[in-house]
Amino acid sequence: MKGNNGHNANLTQMPCTAGSLLLLLVKQPRQQHSQPWCQVPKSAKCETRVRHDYHRLLSGYTMSRRQTLGALSPNQLNGRSSLAPGKNGQGKDARQSLKPSGTGRPSIAPRPLERPSNIGVDRRSSAFGKTGAAKADPRALTDKNFQASCIRTIIAYASTHGYPYALSPKVLTSPTGKDFTQLAFWLFQRFDPTLKTFGKVEDEVPLFFKRFNYPFQLSKSALFAVGSPHSWPAVLAALAWLVELLNYDEKSGDAAAEQFDEKQRSERQFFAYASTAYRHFLAGDDNKAQAADDEMLGQFKERQTTLLKSNQILKESAEAVAAELQDLRRQPSPLAAAQAAKHEVLADQRKFQEVIAGNQAQRASLQKKLEERHADLEAKKAALAAVRADNEALAARIAGQALSKTDVNRMVAERQKQKGLLEGVVAQHDALQKRLYQAEVQLEQCLNGLEERLRQYHAACHRLGLLPASAKRAAGVAYDITLHRTANTQAELVSGDIKGVVRPGLLSLRERYRLRGRELAEDGLVLAEQLDAAHEANQERQEELASLRRQVASAEERQRGLKEALEADIATIGGQADKIKGEVACLRNAMLSRLLDAEDKLR
Repeated sequence: MKGNNGHNANLTQMPCTAGSLLLLLVKQPRQQHSQPWCQVPKSAKCETRVRHDYHRLLSGYTMSRRQTLGALSPNQLNGRSSLAPGKNGQGKDARQSLKPSGTGRPSIAPRPLERPSNIGVDRRSSAFGKTGAAKADPRALTDKNFQASCIRTIIAYASTHGYPYALSPKVLTSPTGKDFTQLAFWLFQRFDPTLKTFGKVEDEVPLFFKRFNYPFQLSKSALFAVGSPHSWPAVLAALAWLVELLNYDEKSGDAAAEQFDEKQRSERQFFAYASTAYRHFLAGDDNKAQAADDEMLGQFKERQTTLLKSNQILKESAEAVAAELQDLRRQPSPLAAAQAAKHEVLADQRKFQEVIAGNQAQRASLQKKLEERHADLEAKKAALAAVRADNEALAARIAGQALSKTDVNRMVAERQKQKGLLEGVVAQHDALQKRLYQAEVQLEQCLNGLEERLRQYHAACHRLGLLPASAKRAAGVAYDITLHRTANTQAELVSGDIKGVVRPGLLSLRERYRLRGRELAEDGLVLAEQLDAAHEANQERQEELASLRRQVASAEERQRGLKEALEADIATIGGQADKIKGEVACLRNAMLSRLLDAEDKLR
């Protein structure tokens, strides 16, 4: 006992109260041992575990505020477990009684009931009051809608949690004894996975509901004929209450896990580790204590590895985003190129339209003049025909009459006059033909220039992906324009509705690219914000990593200090032991000398 508790005598002599534990924690800060628990002196283990146990008591890990004491015996309530070895060779068994029983998921079922006691009767949960008399169930047990709701609740829980037997509304409407036993045993196992056997239904089921403080009484007679119409509604409501309790347990556990951040979760894990190691220490199981230490150390290493990997991933992501942003900044803006090409196409289009409008106006004017000249020519031809008819008539008249010299002179003069008029008409016709030729040459030149503009327009449309109509950016709009040289009117000169289709389509395309450019600018801003956020997160991770490293360095420094203190204490205790051994040897020699003197005197 001296070897285990001599290191810190004030720990063993101080009364085990909350005030003494708090005083101990104030005097000596929390320490962590990097050595395995089996190698650290048991006094240091006890001190550290008492400190962790006090924090665990402050955190409310030991007992719920509303937990009933009805499941504890008077001996368990009024006594405390001794940590010292018992008499008559019972020390080992006393230490082994604190070991956790069973493996797998921790049981949330209540402990088996001890003998009835005054404490168990008076200290039932205040949520349901005392059990002096049977409490009436206020629920509408005989209501079909209520029963259907209970059946749906049970089936939904069973179907989502792997119920191994067939379960349907028909089975839960009027179940057999076997169906009820299977369902009740499965639900009880959801509370206590260590439950392997099941006794009589009429005995076990009421006892189990009583342990869970079910506020209403389940009679054994109702469980003898569980599927009967008069007894089944109450049992069905009790099963639905049990399922709701299971659902609440799952959701409350999820909510408790979600409301803590990473730091709080790590502290909870550390407190759980401390309590587990404390239990193993009290049980004297150093192997399990070492396993708990190794598991906690592995969790710390895994968390450090996870943080390093997350930091590396964030750094790579930030670098990739920065490289992508740099590439986007280096590349020429497609919006600017598209806008420049668009302005060029619009300028060419305006020029084409102006040239076409001028050519059409000039052609209309020439066409009108040509028609006028044709009308004049027809009139001249008609006049010529009339003159010829008159000449023929006059020739017939002359042939029928005798001509005089005066008549001949008059006819010659008239002929000279008509010849002069004919020469003037021919000269005017030649001038008109020359002007018509010049107009046709000019029209041909205009048509050639228009064709060249159309060729440039089509090339630009192909570059922009607007031709043909099935192209990517055409959106089904026909931007193709064809020139007809043989057209007689302005509407027939080009194929395609320029004002109704081509121009609105190009304007819509310009507006779409303008919006796209605005979206790209906004996306660039969002990417820049994300990059800043990634830099900030990376900086936070770096700071957290630096904090963890400082904590590790501080823990190592504290461990070294504790080790040096322990070594000094051990050296001091060794010196005291050697001194005591010397004193004992001196006393023994003195006693021997006195004994020899006494024997000599007796002789």
